[in-house]
Amino acid sequence: MLWSPRLALSDFHIRLTAKGLFRNLQLLSGCRKNTVVFHAVDKNKPRGAPARPIHAGSTPTSTTPPGCTSTQPGCPLPAGTNHNLNQNLNQQPPAEIQIPDLLNGNGPPCRRPAQTPEVGARAPTSTPTSPTTPTPQGMGVRTGSRPNGRVPPRLAGGPSSGPQAGGWGRRVEEKRSHSKEQVEEKRLRRLLVQGNRRVEALATVIQHLLSEREMVLKQKQNLSNQLTDLKEELASSTLSCEQLQKEKEEALCSQQEALCSAQEQQKEELGQLEDRLRSFYQAEWDKVHQRYQEEADRFRALMEQQVEELRSRQEAELREQEVTHSQEAESMTQRFEASVQDLQSSHQENISQLDRRLQETEASLSERVSVLLQEKEELEEKLRAEEEATRRSLTEPRYLYLQQELDSLKVVLEMKTSQLHLKDKKLMEMEKLVDTNAKLEEYMNRVRQENEDYRARMSKHAALSKQLTSEQALLQKNLQKESKVNKRLSMENEELLWKLHHGDPLGSPRQLSPTSPCHSPPNSPHFPTAPPLSPR
Repeated sequence: MLWSPRLALSDFHIRLTAKGLFRNLQLLSGCRKNTVVFHAVDKNKPRGAPARPIHAGSTPTSTTPPGCTSTQPGCPLPAGTNHNLNQNLNQQPPAEIQIPDLLNGNGPPCRRPAQTPEVGARAPTSTPTSPTTPTPQGMGVRTGSRPNGRVPPRLAGGPSSGPQAGGWGRRVEEKRSHSKEQVEEKRLRRLLVQGNRRVEALATVIQHLLSEREMVLKQKQNLSNQLTDLKEELASSTLSCEQLQKEKEEALCSQQEALCSAQEQQKEELGQLEDRLRSFYQAEWDKVHQRYQEEADRFRALMEQQVEELRSRQEAELREQEVTHSQEAESMTQRFEASVQDLQSSHQENISQLDRRLQETEASLSERVSVLLQEKEELEEKLRAEEEATRRSLTEPRYLYLQQELDSLKVVLEMKTSQLHLKDKKLMEMEKLVDTNAKLEEYMNRVRQENEDYRARMSKHAALSKQLTSEQALLQKNLQKESKVNKRLSMENEELLWKLHHGDPLGSPRQLSPTSPCHSPPNSPHFPTAPPLSPR
């Protein structure tokens, strides 16, 4: 059986078996199955009832050829082949065409539609020797069986319809024509088998290309999904990084402001305290300057010593705090520089590794491209050889449509190759995108590490701020205690002044309160010594 020459390759659905061999060609819905049968044509017979050939070994007296069934009156095949053909047709699905018999050359003769102008029949010529003896010299085209199951009268009459010599010559001519038809039929079957094999090879190639295209499309979809996910993760991470950066800046600003305010308050309070003490003692010294100049000088020296001790202690503590702060800052800068150097070294190593991978991938891809180009050249050479062979074999105009189909297949193959090149370019771009995504992931990991370091520093700064606040509270308590002591001193001074005004000038230095913190130096014989007060 043959498919209609008007069908294109887009009307066929290719099905592969488990072994990967091409077996069946399935017609799509809407396509018509047409068969072609070649028969001898009598010039004198009408078109509606064409003559059927007489096979070798058949007698002219028989009404039907031997081996034909009653259901097919015009069948030129034996009964066994016709029965096998009916069984094959019953076993096939309605939308498939089986072609193994054609490949082996054992199938029934081909049928073709009478309306196809590509495969035309040669016009029969008649000899002028006898008007009653037909001489079929060509092959006619018929699209069906006879409308009625009758045998032509020229064959049903047998040898009794004419002279014996004329009947014998007619048999010889019919045998010759039948042998010619068999030779022609064999040649056509060989050509048909060759064409079918070429079409099968092209169909397998196209199916393989289609499967590769589907795989590439699936990979592209998966990669696009991964890219969208990575972009979303990157956007969320950037937002979180910006928020953390803002929080860090706000915390640093608040800490700096708190430190500045605490230092200013401490300086102001110290200045105010010094001014108060100086003014108070200066006024007191002025009052008792006439009589108790020595005691006033001693008190002044004692207070100056205490103030100097307080200043020295505060300065020492400030220096210690500055030294510890500078040491911590240096250690933090050293750690940061070491981490930066480590990150730079790892970054350079990653860049070198990525460069090596890129070079390796470029080399592998170049080798693959060269192999594919060689395969393409080999396929082009094979196609050229096949084209030359088909041009040599196709001498009749009835096979011109095969060349047209081959040209269309070439165009399709070129389109597919161009599409494959485009897909290779897209794959290269996708690989580049994957590399950039890997770099971005590394950068994100580094940023996360830096954020963790900043958080640790923030916690340290918070601890330092807590310590400073606690120290500030202690300093305030100490200041309150010192203010209370100053009040006591002022009260004692008032008592001394009252005693001086009311008499008892000799016993006043010795009758001082033992709880008074304002005493003379250790070398003084008049006042006992007291332990020094801590600045806190």
